Amino acid sequence: MDSPTPPLRWGLRPGHWIAVDCAVAALLALLYVRLKDAAGPGIPSWATDAIVAVAVLPAALRRCWPRTVLALVVVAGVAATAISPFPAPSLAVAFVMYVIPLRLPRRDALWLLAGTLLVTAAGLAVFAVTPHAGYGTGGIGKAAGLLLESGLLVTVAWLIGYSVRQQRGQAADRREQAERKAREQLAEARRARSEERLQISRELHDVVAHTMSLIAVQAGVASYVIGTRPEEAARALSSIEETSRSALHEMRALLGMLRDGETGARNGAGPGTRDAALVPAPGLADLGSLVQRAGQGGVRVDLSVRGERPGLPAGLDLAAYRVIQEAVTNVIKHAATDRCRVTVVCQEDTLTLEVTDDGSGGAASGGEASFAGNGIIGMRERAAMYGGEVQAGPLPGRGFRVIARFPISTGPMDTGA
Repeated sequence: MDSPTPPLRWGLRPGHWIAVDCAVAALLALLYVRLKDAAGPGIPSWATDAIVAVAVLPAALRRCWPRTVLALVVVAGVAATAISPFPAPSLAVAFVMYVIPLRLPRRDALWLLAGTLLVTAAGLAVFAVTPHAGYGTGGIGKAAGLLLESGLLVTVAWLIGYSVRQQRGQAADRREQAERKAREQLAEARRARSEERLQISRELHDVVAHTMSLIAVQAGVASYVIGTRPEEAARALSSIEETSRSALHEMRALLGMLRDGETGARNGAGPGTRDAALVPAPGLADLGSLVQRAGQGGVRVDLSVRGERPGLPAGLDLAAYRVIQEAVTNVIKHAATDRCRVTVVCQEDTLTLEVTDDGSGGAASGGEASFAGNGIIGMRERAAMYGGEVQAGPLPGRGFRVIARFPISTGPMDTGA
């Protein structure tokens, strides 16, 4: 078998197309039946029947074996032309030739077209030099006319088949491009969802870890002094209440960002109602509140800001704040000290953040290993989003240091989150 069937049109199955070809082949056989009655002298009836059958009927299988069928139809057609006093144009050959450029490479199809034209010309040359009733000896004029008709028929059939193949190829290319674009859009949507989930997990970790660390420290203080210093315990419990309310406020704002925009409409509230419930994301301007909460948790933060803080994109401002928040939270949880230093250095093209402590928790527990989990990873991911970097490690002797650097002029497009 020469080649697989190309994509079918109009929803027809291969069996339906073969049935159509059989019907066309039967009609062509009716056109050639006169060959039997008008055959030259000395030609047996069975021979003319066989020639007609081979010249026309194989065309019904042109889609299955195009090369083989073309060879049979061309050779038998030439034989029919040579013995017939009234030869007809090569209709069967043109019918088969249509599928040749559809199924075969262009070079092979061109060679078959050229070979078909040459063999057809040879058959008509034999007709021209053979005496036939009605044409006398030769019939050169009739042969020339038939050659022109048959050549034009076969060539046009080849060109139509080639044009259809080109159109199908272009349609397939368009479908492939559309499918590839759809796959790329799906991959981009999945990547965006994955990035959104990662960003949400970072926000949740920063809010929950920081708040719960402060609440745990203050609850421990309240439990320790409630019997001897009830006023101190009351102050710690009040701080726990304030810290938890602040955390709930941030959590509510974060969940509001995740809520579907149609939810408010279904509940009778428009977009303005939902937007009003949101609060601006924290930034470096809110470090004072962070210092105050850390102090309530038992860790004094010495804050130093050097240089004039430039107007930062909201996303970069939030990332810088979260890095400091996470570093201070780690001091409260791991450093075993009551104070740390936060330094913010604002330069023309770089924002540098440094958080250091002199506690024994970091070094005693193996440096960065003490912060195993999402803390250091989250800081580095936030910095990487804006082309920055984070270095974290123990200081010689005692203490731990976290340094983050953000390029200001080369930050990515602000996400606003």
